[in-house]
Amino acid sequence: MTELSKDGEHVVSEFDLGCATCGGSLTRSHVSPETIGVETTDPLEVAECANCGGRYFPRNTLDAL
Repeated sequence: MTELSKDGEHVVSEFDLGCATCGGSLTRSHVSPETIGVETTDPLEVAECANCGGRYFPRNTLDAL
């Protein structure tokens, strides 16, 4: 994601957004590839919600897949 903030000076990432399910804060985390059923050797970066457990895949993770 390469959106700019309303002031046009800061890049907004997926981690700056709220959870689509409950509105909670998203935190940066890593999961093993087996967790989501992909074949790669490196852990994958995800955005996780501490409130409801929602998991979102940032653009850089999707691009890597």
